Amino acid sequence: MLALAVAAPASAIPAFARRYGLTGMTCHDPVPKLNGFGEQFLGRGYRLADDDTTGTATFGDPLLWLAQSLPVAVRMDAYVRAYGGRTVHTDLATPLVAKLLSGGPISPSISYYFYLLLAEDGLTGPIEDAWLMFRRPFGIPASVTVGQFQIADPVWKREVRLSLEDYQILSQVIGDGAARLSYDRGIGVEFDPTASSHAAVQLVNGNGIGESTDGVFDGDAPKTGALWVTQQLGPVRLGAMGYYGSQRLDRSGTLRRNRTWMTGPSVQLERGNLQLNGQYVWRYDSDPTFDQAFPKARTNGGFLEAVWWPRGRGSRIVATGLYNRIDSDVEEAKYETATVNVSWLARRNVRLAGEVTWDFLADHPRAALGFVTAF
Repeated sequence: MLALAVAAPASAIPAFARRYGLTGMTCHDPVPKLNGFGEQFLGRGYRLADDDTTGTATFGDPLLWLAQSLPVAVRMDAYVRAYGGRTVHTDLATPLVAKLLSGGPISPSISYYFYLLLAEDGLTGPIEDAWLMFRRPFGIPASVTVGQFQIADPVWKREVRLSLEDYQILSQVIGDGAARLSYDRGIGVEFDPTASSHAAVQLVNGNGIGESTDGVFDGDAPKTGALWVTQQLGPVRLGAMGYYGSQRLDRSGTLRRNRTWMTGPSVQLERGNLQLNGQYVWRYDSDPTFDQAFPKARTNGGFLEAVWWPRGRGSRIVATGLYNRIDSDVEEAKYETATVNVSWLARRNVRLAGEVTWDFLADHPRAALGFVTAF
């Protein structure tokens, strides 16, 4: 970690920073957290403006629009972890995650993004994000995303949070099904009903991004729908979400169905050097274990996050507090933690982080010290 503190300067997200000659702080504060400009850059399909052609060439063919160099980057997260209440008290998770990322425009109105998990928990992982974005198709003022993405992405981008601790309610599964607000395959449409509001409508399989069965990814006839809406009111952005779908599972030759709906409010507040984020979800599952062990199971919970830049935005130090709580009729789904994370930028693309989490249900702490880098 001391050696990292004297690393050579570089840009936080090199695939895009190298193309435009910009520092990573243009889009991140700090890496990998997106600032307002970074969110706009992503929303335009990884370009500075809708008519931006930087770093591309047609090679004399008006139907061809290629990047002059393939935008590729690597992200790596590595931590030394410590646990209370376990036989194993320390762990060298170095690395914990390594990813190969690529993205950018491939036409004046089409962009792509994907990343491959080179390593996660010691195993080569799958491709998680993998999508094409069609901006303003047929002149319609909207963006259409097709592929694999996180259902919560229109409001909460889990992959760019600062804490190692997750936004648990977004990735939590209940029982034996796979319905959750994280990764899924489908189609999403995002648009701005007014100058201060945003909406996203999604149609997804509803069973995550697992492997296919007999060549079919979704074994259920109906699809799952999700809706996200936000409204900006001065420094506050208020939102609401809704989700409904069903899953089927074969239990000893009997096909059983679980119906899932979720709804809840969200809030985001920007005030000087402080940012507050919160999401609450009410969830209902008709048969989450597919055996009537928990009929009409109810789950509710969410997270509250505070991000503070003690020396001002763009400075090298930032502190994060995160509280997670989930109550459920399914005992295994219950969760409650409180986390404090302090991060310091050794370089714009090397963030050192120390984190302590108290697990209220297990009644013991866990801690991590490490780094996140991209190059």
